[in-house]
Amino acid sequence: MATSADSKGFGAIPEPLPCGKALGAFPCSRREAIPEFRVAESPIPGFPLLQREEKEKPLVVGAPYESNGQQKTGDVYKCPVPSDGNCTKLNLGRVTLSNVSERKDNMRLGLSLAANPRDSSVLACSPLWSHECGSSYYTTGMCSRVNANFRFSRTVAPALQRCQTYMDIIIVLDGSNSIYPWVEVQHFLINILKKFYIGPGQIQVGVVQYGEDVVHEFHLNDYRSVQDVVAAASHIQQRGGTETRTAYGIEFAR
Repeated sequence: MATSADSKGFGAIPEPLPCGKALGAFPCSRREAIPEFRVAESPIPGFPLLQREEKEKPLVVGAPYESNGQQKTGDVYKCPVPSDGNCTKLNLGRVTLSNVSERKDNMRLGLSLAANPRDSSVLACSPLWSHECGSSYYTTGMCSRVNANFRFSRTVAPALQRCQTYMDIIIVLDGSNSIYPWVEVQHFLINILKKFYIGPGQIQVGVVQYGEDVVHEFHLNDYRSVQDVVAAASHIQQRGGTETRTAYGIEFAR
């Protein structure tokens, strides 16, 4: 929830904003609330608004329908007080979590705003942020913390958990001369790879091929999607060799 005007550390929005005492999410009509602020258009009436107690500090304006690239992630603006007619986008919609298969489109960043009066930081939340685990999607929400200078400091995602599908898989291929035709090995490998949920925070796959020698065809962290792994596997060529050093190949993979 956005912080109300009566909450500790915040005052009413200064003139010319006539609905300054309504600081909840979407407190009043956009036309009424922020006539002088040039913020991206929204199909819904109003924005979450937040202001620190110091009257000359910028106003924090949530824009949940703002786009970043091709995704409608939402974002947050800082708007000067008194207004000069321009607001600055903080680009929080571009923030990503590492090792997580995110789904950020329509996550509504800026729908909820909160503040910490002790350090003047602001928490801008995306209640519909979700992540992928196997064939399922979990909408756990995620927040971005902005410090007193309106710079991103860290993400907050307390409900995020590691996917149960998380694992590392190394596939060991016999590429010696005794294997023929090689195209059958490729088809077998690709069919297996297509069944995996490959992505950040989920399954990682590496491939080792052995014959007389052993080589890494690709490592665990080289590719981050099923499509990329399958494409790489389709280009693996048979290394050959008159010896079949299976034990060496397995030990190498370990």
